[in-house]
Amino acid sequence: MSGLFNNLTWFVGVVEDRQDLTNAGRVRVRAFGVHPPKGEALPTHHLPWATVLDGSYGSAQVIPKVGDWVFGFFVDGREAQHPMVMGRIPGMNLSFPAGAGQPGEDGYIPPESLQDFGAPPLHRYVSGEDADFGQTILQRAFRKEDISMANGDTFDEPSIMTPERNLDNRVIKSKNGDNFLVLCDPVENEGGDFILLSHSSGSVFQIDPKGTIFVKSFGDTYNSTEGLEFNNVTGSQHTNIKEDWTLKVETGSGKVWINGDLDIECENFNVTARNTVNIKAAIKSNISGGSVGLFATSDDVNIVAYDNIKNMSGNILSAGGFYVQSLFGDIHMDSYKMNLYSTAYTKITSLGTPAISTQTIPYPDATHKGVEINSPVLVSLTSLGTVAISAVTAASVHSLGVTNVSAVGKVDVTAGATLNLKAVGITSLDGLLVNIGMGTAETSIATLTAIATLRGPQVVLASALPSITERAKVVNPGNIPPSRPSLFGSNFVQRQNLPMTSFMGHGDDTNT
Repeated sequence: MSGLFNNLTWFVGVVEDRQDLTNAGRVRVRAFGVHPPKGEALPTHHLPWATVLDGSYGSAQVIPKVGDWVFGFFVDGREAQHPMVMGRIPGMNLSFPAGAGQPGEDGYIPPESLQDFGAPPLHRYVSGEDADFGQTILQRAFRKEDISMANGDTFDEPSIMTPERNLDNRVIKSKNGDNFLVLCDPVENEGGDFILLSHSSGSVFQIDPKGTIFVKSFGDTYNSTEGLEFNNVTGSQHTNIKEDWTLKVETGSGKVWINGDLDIECENFNVTARNTVNIKAAIKSNISGGSVGLFATSDDVNIVAYDNIKNMSGNILSAGGFYVQSLFGDIHMDSYKMNLYSTAYTKITSLGTPAISTQTIPYPDATHKGVEINSPVLVSLTSLGTVAISAVTAASVHSLGVTNVSAVGKVDVTAGATLNLKAVGITSLDGLLVNIGMGTAETSIATLTAIATLRGPQVVLASALPSITERAKVVNPGNIPPSRPSLFGSNFVQRQNLPMTSFMGHGDDTNT
């Protein structure tokens, strides 16, 4: 029986040192009644190292801290050289290693133990004492309320559970008790249970009695997943961000599917696509703005409508107009019917430069110049006032059939030089009285001047003064970034073609 531990000597003592350089978790304990008070007779560094028994089998290792009262036994009995610590004795910690001197003196109290002097032995989430101790005040003070949502509603942060007396709570805490995990059982006749993981900074993870999960960080939060991440929300999701928000998809594609409406409100809305932008609406697409610009940098602008295309500009205040310019190309308008209407005047001006294009729509027009009005049936000029035909060189009225000049009043044919009247067939002059060589009462110069006055002053357009003085103004789209390099090391792909005009500027608003 000599090999058995049948001469154990039990002891109660206080931990004085835990800095075991062998990293075995041992402590030095001054056993009451076995070791003399701390002093020169037996300083701390002469105490034997005590092995701390671990009932968790290594899954939750805890080393008693300096100042803890512990209970254990000496394996070698009264020799007292091989102590083992079985557990900690909860108490008010009113007794530390004897005295209160300086380091190295008898009775020195380690600074790390002072915080336990007079402290309750049970954690505040068990005893309910010191409810305002630690991070509790911080968590209460910084609870957010009336957090705005994008739809105009608000929400509040859930309240963090505060310490209450519940002897059934399970608490796993750090040495000073400010980092802890609380597993709360329902209080008898009160109901409710929760799980609380709280950090000394105030950051917290909580599951309340209703099963609501609340996570709050008083610092930064990082989520990193090497695999897939799936989120499923059967209700609504609301996010409030005080500063910036960014989203980046490195190598794949993105898709947003919403069964209802999508409303986006922002200061400036910019969309950049390295290839094509497609916007499709089953019913209608509406675009409005203080100014709207369309700019095709290398190809056409195409507008197609199933029904009508309607353009309207200006009002009684702005007096805005409709301007189209194509100085280096053609303007073609084909329709079943065409009506031009203006309340002031309609003017058609051509500089007469011979065409050099080879286009065949509506017909080959090389060398064509001037103004042409063609109709296989009828060309009619009607005015309730005056019709004036004026030419600097010559004016020709020609018809393959009948040419009729008729007036209800008087018809004057006047020539400043020679007047020729000729017919291949019969020439007839008929009237109530026919005078030849007896003088005529032609329209006076004053009458001709009056007719010209009705037209008002006419502006002769020269090649240096085109009729279009307002040019389209669009926003310079800037450079489009190239494609991302592939995983196989291919080069960047530059998708933007160079502008085909040389007068495109680099400002925000550019005249083109």
